[in-house]
Amino acid sequence: MPDQVSRRAFLAAAGAAGAGWLLLDPEKLQAALVHARKTVLTPPPYQFQALTAAQAADIEAICMRIFPSDDTPGAKEAGVIHFIDKALSTFGAPQKPLLIAALDDTNKKIAAKWPGTTSFATLTPEQQDEYLKTIEKGPFFGQLRFVTCVGMFSNPSYGGNQGEAGWKVLGFESHGIYQPPFGYYDAEAQKTGG
Repeated sequence: MPDQVSRRAFLAAAGAAGAGWLLLDPEKLQAALVHARKTVLTPPPYQFQALTAAQAADIEAICMRIFPSDDTPGAKEAGVIHFIDKALSTFGAPQKPLLIAALDDTNKKIAAKWPGTTSFATLTPEQQDEYLKTIEKGPFFGQLRFVTCVGMFSNPSYGGNQGEAGWKVLGFESHGIYQPPFGYYDAEAQKTGG
């Protein structure tokens, strides 16, 4: 994957892959994010609702290549896999068969390319990146990139972005609601001093 991807190209690819997610019921989306927050706070082993442990390991490994853990927290610390699992067991259930079929196809190709390996999660980081370069423009990778972003950068009060992991990557600092700069809607209050 190229290190320098334009913001416009990234948003276009993520938008195309995730358009269906944007049409979701906000309450169901929030429930998936809350589930991710609660699950990350419990010690492993984790119980998955829609995915097997092996499928979750592969999907999490892909998410961790999209947002790796290095100097800043990544997809693992943000609980992205738990958001994806909850989504696939609720509002995203219709997308699950296609996602699992694409994951199975990925693992077959990986086993053929690197004999002795059985899944994406068992590859070295270098091999993972090499494989992801071959699928980065496809719908499978696009969908996973989009849901990784949702789980990574959502508002923590809605259950994603554990410990503000995604915000730390961006350098965003959470502030209170009533803090300058203010907008036109409260300009009069500022003139009168109260």
